[in-house]
Amino acid sequence: MKRIFCKYGLGAADVFAALCAAFTAASLLFAACGDFTDLNYVRQSSVLPSALIFAAVFALLTVLSCRLKTKRIIAWSLLLLSLAFSVVLVSQHSGDIFFNLGIAAVLIPVVKYATDGDKTGLSQIKISRRAAGFITAGMFVLYAAAVFVCTAAKYKSYSHATYDFGIFAQMFEQMAKTGLPTTTVERAGSVSHFAVHFSPIFYLLLPGYYLFRSPLYLLGAQAVITGLGVFPLRRICRTLGLSEKVSLAAAAVYLLFPTMANGAFYDFHENKFLSVLILYALWFILENKRAGAAVFCALVLFVKEDAFIYVLAIALWMLFTKRDRVFALILAVASVGYFFIACRIIMLCGGEIMTGRFDNLYSGDGGLADVIKTCFLDVGYLIKEVFSGADTESFRELTYSGQKLEFVLWTGVPLLFLPFAHKKGANFLLLVPLLIINLVPAWMYQFNVDYQYTYGTAALMIFSAFLCLSSWKPENRRFAVVSMLVLCTVFTVSLTLPKAERYLTKYSEHSEEYAETDRALETIPRDASVTAYGFIMPHLSYIDELHTCPDYYGEYEKTDYYVVDTRYEGDEHTKKMYEAMDDDYTLEVQSGYVKIYKLKGAS
Repeated sequence: MKRIFCKYGLGAADVFAALCAAFTAASLLFAACGDFTDLNYVRQSSVLPSALIFAAVFALLTVLSCRLKTKRIIAWSLLLLSLAFSVVLVSQHSGDIFFNLGIAAVLIPVVKYATDGDKTGLSQIKISRRAAGFITAGMFVLYAAAVFVCTAAKYKSYSHATYDFGIFAQMFEQMAKTGLPTTTVERAGSVSHFAVHFSPIFYLLLPGYYLFRSPLYLLGAQAVITGLGVFPLRRICRTLGLSEKVSLAAAAVYLLFPTMANGAFYDFHENKFLSVLILYALWFILENKRAGAAVFCALVLFVKEDAFIYVLAIALWMLFTKRDRVFALILAVASVGYFFIACRIIMLCGGEIMTGRFDNLYSGDGGLADVIKTCFLDVGYLIKEVFSGADTESFRELTYSGQKLEFVLWTGVPLLFLPFAHKKGANFLLLVPLLIINLVPAWMYQFNVDYQYTYGTAALMIFSAFLCLSSWKPENRRFAVVSMLVLCTVFTVSLTLPKAERYLTKYSEHSEEYAETDRALETIPRDASVTAYGFIMPHLSYIDELHTCPDYYGEYEKTDYYVVDTRYEGDEHTKKMYEAMDDDYTLEVQSGYVKIYKLKGAS
């Protein structure tokens, strides 16, 4: 038998790969038909059908490979079947980083076999710049459409809450009416959002909001903005001397990166601008185009007061890698100066910068100076907080040892930890935001891949990974790129598929109830004052005097209307609403998922 296989160019490794592909095919069929996490799956399965499928697939692969005298059939079959099997497995056991690591440990040798010696023939595939451009545009459209449909289903199913989607929905409505970013739900009373975060970047979306006057516009814009990063990244790869194929693969890695689509499910935030702006700034820097780099670095600063750290990191990277040091020094000084200006504007608007997210580093009265003092005087404590962050209470949340490690694994493994594999130490400066924004704070959402604090660091990590790859040999680069594509796919499915299924199913199964809820809310006069439950509030964002439940910053007032979400009729927040209403309200409308109460005597 060995002589027969050898006669047709198949070695022992190829035969073993065919056996693995056949086993994967049989496993895939049964995994798709049952829940592998329950041992009843094994008890109810029959060995004979699995054995027949195994034998048939192995025979088919080996016969075709021998007849055609090629290893590509086995290589592609093993790679694609393994990927499909992995996707099925993680979709049934989602969100578990360690299960994903187990899958990755199996996939990496599979990719190694498929790419070693170019068994898949990837080196012979030619892609023109024009074709790569069209494919990139197509991937971008598919990504933006998929993200928008899923997040729109979340909105239409009344699953977006006041914190944080409702805040921005009302803020944009007020911007359209008055030009000012005011809200009545973010803090107690009417306040400028700039008292919380200084984000003038929002005004770039205001013209579109005039055309599409709906909170859905924000979700659509967000899907487009996060996806746009594929275009500067592809240009960056070409500037680094990478081929059109690798540049196209980089675009796919960006869209499939675990935090990219996953973070979009958590409402709407200014942080989502960071990826595309940072990547355009980096492309202009690589091209030595100061004007373009200056414009996009300024736009990064306009995202948020703490966004200066991304520009500062890029400037330091430029300084130490000897890239236009004069311009880099200007960027560094300008970014720090802008931070203090933005902080001053926040205070002038009646707020203060949110240094409380670093309260795990407070050694005295708190504040930024206290954080810096701790970092310099107690490095041991800083290391403990970065790598464990255990038992630190912050913002009513408790972080636990291991969560920061999980964050690093979710973001580092799909990139094969290439951002940490540079030979030049100066390139590690690109990871400064990962340290400061995600790993140092005790605010648990900043090191959680489900939230918005990943977009800036994701852009820098992806850029850093392909910067590292640009110095690799083609054979090693092929293995790395295919591995990243495979792992990003698996990790992203694990994180996003359950959310997408939940909201799409939720909306499709109860669409009539949601439509009835919409009609009920339309009966409330637009000039009335309203207190609404958190999941109802975003759908009333056009109300000027709007209050929310729960309200973490003020007491409940006697507004013209109270809107109760009947899905949460018995929870503590709804009970507080009824306590605030007392006997002063009458039930006006009950339809869909809402009860609308009107203040007695209100016009």
